[in-house]
Amino acid sequence: MENEEEIVKGKMQRIAKKVNDELPEGFGFIVLSFVFGHPGQMMYVSNANREDVVQSMREFIEKTEQNYGNDTGKY
Repeated sequence: MENEEEIVKGKMQRIAKKVNDELPEGFGFIVLSFVFGHPGQMMYVSNANREDVVQSMREFIEKTEQNYGNDTGKY
């Protein structure tokens, strides 16, 4: 039987395909997954190259630290 991480990885890849199909051409995305209370368990899937992902995450952290998007539980 597959371990939990492999199951989540497969589900994330299916989610990524759906997101990619829905967004207009030229838009990038990142889907993050993590286990609550367990640092180091974060996984991601994206249609962007690593450099763009890192830059986007820096922007996300900067905005989030400034209380941008303080809406837990909404998507």
